[in-house]
Amino acid sequence: MKKAAILLLLFVITSLHSQSYIGTISKQVNLREGPASDYGIIRLLKPGTQIFISSLETENDFYSIINIATNEEGYVHKSFIRVGKLVARSSESVFTPDGDSSSYDSEVKIFNNTSKTLTLKMNSELFYFSPYETKNISISPGEYDFRASAPGVIPYIGTERLTNNQAYSWQFYISTRRL
Repeated sequence: MKKAAILLLLFVITSLHSQSYIGTISKQVNLREGPASDYGIIRLLKPGTQIFISSLETENDFYSIINIATNEEGYVHKSFIRVGKLVARSSESVFTPDGDSSSYDSEVKIFNNTSKTLTLKMNSELFYFSPYETKNISISPGEYDFRASAPGVIPYIGTERLTNNQAYSWQFYISTRRL
């Protein structure tokens, strides 16, 4: 019984840390290129700046964050952040299967249907799309945690499984709603 309780607690702790949150900056602070005060400064963040916190896991007590207004990714010491609402992961598949592909890798056609620059992160690989750009990407089959973000937009996150010899498409658009 004790072993099961420890495993459940470990699962709960791991689940809490792997989730993303909206937060705000509590005091003026530097957004840094890495998780320490000796990394370069990307920009100064003012109190009240809305941020996306990738995870509650820290590195040297720094959170990996995105400045929602600018879509800049960097690090801020956790003592300068107020953690807010949980960002729900998408439970729907966003990549639409379009049929077979002649390539072993998964081929994905991305349509950025917005006037904003789109950043798509698939696990640790980053892809950038200009406004209204359509681009084909080739990616190894497998399961991917994804994050789509753009300036002024709360990132959209989820998990997607891509299979070999399969073509997919995804149309990125911005939906507005109150949190």
